[in-house]
Parts: sequence; structure tokens; C-alpha cells
Amino acid sequence: MRPLIGLTSYYLNPKAPAKAPFRALFDESVYVSHPRYVANVEKAGGIPLDIPYFTDDASVAALAEKLDGILFIGGEDIDPRYYAEPMDGSKDIVQERDDLEIELFESFYKARKPIFGICRGLQLINVFFRGSLIQDIPKEAEASGKSYLRHTRNDAKNETVHKVNTVKGTRLAGLLGESFGVNSLHHQATRKPGDELVVSAYSEDGLIEGLEHPDYPFLMGVQWHPERLSEAPHFKLFEAFIAACGA
Repeated sequence: MRPLIGLTSYYLNPKAPAKAPFRALFDESVYVSHPRYVANVEKAGGIPLDIPYFTDDASVAALAEKLDGILFIGGEDIDPRYYAEPMDGSKDIVQERDDLEIELFESFYKARKPIFGICRGLQLINVFFRGSLIQDIPKEAEASGKSYLRHTRNDAKNETVHKVNTVKGTRLAGLLGESFGVNSLHHQATRKPGDELVVSAYSEDGLIEGLEHPDYPFLMGVQWHPERLSEAPHFKLFEAFIAACGA
């Protein structure tokens, strides 16, 4: 039996500022999946199931019981109130999505089901474990005087633009090796790693690119977008995740 994998969805509210022309086509909120996440989960041997927004606590618990694992995908910034900070560079907050995903994460975590987070997904993992975020990397660079790479590379979504170095002894290092190229589509990053989490990778400028839980069956997050990179070793992340879901 192929494992059933929940995938979180983009929640598009027509009242929010339009980031894409197709938002104008809808007069009600819609839930949108991204085909690259779906394709990678399916290719790795899982059955992908999109999760829309809903509010019933019992339904969230039942979903965690029935599914074999969950993938938290990329998307909008997480409301900084979840890590007890004022708004300072975060944008495009979707409160409904934040509320649901925090509840989903808690239910899957309590059930000890495999959890994989990509970009926003890594940040959600960190926030759940009481970590904090750099709300805007360029703003942080200006305030601190530090020099950071250009991490929002929407001009090269499917290309590697900088190197990532893994931390020896982590699950990520065992899967992907010591160093490799990644794409980069984020303006936020981990500031303080959450309790119980270990850093598994850094970018060349010192920003955290990977987090994992060493004492959990499979709980891992990466800051880049492996679903957009066809070359090795990135697909190994999906293979390992689906293998854990089927164990």
C-alpha cells in the first residue's frame, strides 16, 4: 500500500493584495496546490492529497490519524505573533493558513507521523518549537551591517544559485552529502533555532538552511525548494520522506 501524504495548500483570498493575475478570477477564497510538490511525492512512491482550509478540531485529529505523513509547502510569511515579535518586515500574512497549519503540525507531531517542511514549511517547524525568524534578510543586513547573499532569486527558480554546507552527523548530511548547490526563493530565515531542533545546513553566508529533530522518526525542514531541482541529490529528500511514511 502506497503511503497517503497530506500536502498543505496555498489559501488565496480575493480581498488580499493580488500577487498573481489569476486571483482576480475568483470572487471567493480558493485552495491551490502546486504540481511540483504533487509530482515529487508521487514519483517517490506516495499518494498526494491536498489539504484545504477547515476549522473543525476533530477533523484535524482524524486527518492526522488517517494520513501517513504531511508535507508543509512554501508560501506566505508566518504571522510573527507566533514567535512573540511585532511585525518587522513580514508580509502577505494569511491568518487562516497559519492557524490551520499550526494545528495540523501539532496533531501530526503528537501522532509521531513523518513531517517534511519546505521553505515556509521549515519556518513553521521552527516557530512551532519556539524558534524565531529573521523577518526580512535585506532589512537585517542593513540593520546589522552583515553581508548576505541575494536569497530571493525569483529569476532562477529552477537553478542552483549558491552552495549549502551540511552539518556532519545530521540526517540531512547522510542523505545529501557535505555540500551541494540550491535554488533560493526566500526573504526570511531562521534566527533562533527552536527547542529540540538541530541545525543541519548553512548557506555560504551563514544563514540556516536546514533543521531537523534528532529524536523523532522523521522531522526535517529545508529552506530551499528541492521540488524545483531535477538534478541530484535533491530528490533523495522526497524518497527518504516517503520511505519513512511507509515504514
